[in-house]
Amino acid sequence: MKHRSAGFTLIELITTVTVVGVLLSLAIPSFRETIDNNRLVGANNDFVSALNYARSEALKRSNAVTLCSSTDGASCAASTTWSTGWIAFGDTNANGSLDGAETVIQAWPATETNFALTSNRDFVRYASTGVSSAAATFGLLKTGCTGNHARQITITVTGRIRTAVVACP
Repeated sequence: MKHRSAGFTLIELITTVTVVGVLLSLAIPSFRETIDNNRLVGANNDFVSALNYARSEALKRSNAVTLCSSTDGASCAASTTWSTGWIAFGDTNANGSLDGAETVIQAWPATETNFALTSNRDFVRYASTGVSSAAATFGLLKTGCTGNHARQITITVTGRIRTAVVACP
């Protein structure tokens, strides 16, 4: 009686490896796009959390709190490029700049190097009532952005924060 071996033949193994290789080559680009999109959403959520934090601190302290772009985590950069980081501080004189006895409440680091966060304003100030000093719009996108993979963060004068998916510029 002749017994057949229970293993794979070389041809079956090569065929299986080829099929797996083709499937992976189709799945990996899609998976990278998913990872990039999740990183973008994470960066968006980090910034929106900072805005909400500044607003809630203004309400809690019954005093103006300003969020501004910062390069060193200790002073305002007076720049509309927010990718370098940002800080929140108690703005006792409500002038939008960190000066005198005002202190930093919290600092956030720069965004990932391949993300750009820009705005039409160099600071956002929340009054003790939670309203914003002016409307502001922020754009968040990845370097080499394609399609509808950018985010627009809008702050109304009432202090409401909205995020929308927008096309890359």
